[in-house]
Amino acid sequence: MDIVVQFFEIISGVSAAVAIIISITLYRHGLKKERKMDTLKSLSEIRKNYFNTNTLNHNEKLRYLNELEYFATGVNEKIYDIKIVKKMSGNRLIKQYDNWAGDFIKFRRKSHGNNKTYYEYEKMINRLKKKC
Repeated sequence: MDIVVQFFEIISGVSAAVAIIISITLYRHGLKKERKMDTLKSLSEIRKNYFNTNTLNHNEKLRYLNELEYFATGVNEKIYDIKIVKKMSGNRLIKQYDNWAGDFIKFRRKSHGNNKTYYEYEKMINRLKKKC
């Protein structure tokens, strides 16, 4: 009789351990999915607000780059998912940087004497360039 009780105690302990592992796995999966959804939502909002960046004036470029700097900080801190950014807008962001944003940032840094201006944005662009 004691062997049967011990057997069921072991089975019960193993079942509890498996349940904990499954719960942790499901929780982590949910967090990953939420992170991807937040990335899609945030980047979609920026894209919607700045549909054609080629026609932006100086102040609009500042606002756009400020939003991207904020977003890029989230990407670099792994709050947002770089893979989703790459799939959704990787080539577009790189082309924008190469066409006008890189020079715009250099101008801002020089005129304000701050080499860290848009640092997070450039860090994200460099990561995207490695992935694309």
